[in-house]
Amino acid sequence: MSEKEVESLLKVRTSRRIYIPIYIMILILLGTAAYIEFSGKNLNTAILGAVVAFSVIAIISTEFHRYSHLYELNNIAIMHTKGIFFKVKKRTDLLVVSDIEMEQSPWQMLLGIGNVDVMVFSKDSSTCMKNIDHPLMVTELVEKKMNEKKLGTYNPAKEKE
Repeated sequence: MSEKEVESLLKVRTSRRIYIPIYIMILILLGTAAYIEFSGKNLNTAILGAVVAFSVIAIISTEFHRYSHLYELNNIAIMHTKGIFFKVKKRTDLLVVSDIEMEQSPWQMLLGIGNVDVMVFSKDSSTCMKNIDHPLMVTELVEKKMNEKKLGTYNPAKEKE
């Protein structure tokens, strides 16, 4: 198996857009604290410290959650890597993929994100790419690579051109 054959075609993570409500909540908290402080009213330093600490912890935890899920597509398989310090990799070969499903709630449609579920003959062993950007494009790319793999039309030499 050549190195070109297993080179990643697509790497996606959970979209930052899904965390918009948390970011808005942080802005409201910080804005309220700033308004109280600059309007001449006395703001308790413990409360100000709690607001700042909550804001920092919320931003760090959203980024940890985002970076703890990586979805990779290459010409052979789809891989889902979970975790930052303790990693778990789930590999789904494109030959055994039976179906692909894209789901979008109204909120996800508004944000331009969605879930792509790659099923392997049963819902139990499916790989779900949750809250990713451009779910339709990802679905079409996975379907194209799946069909190339199943029909044997994939030619690594053709990609070099």
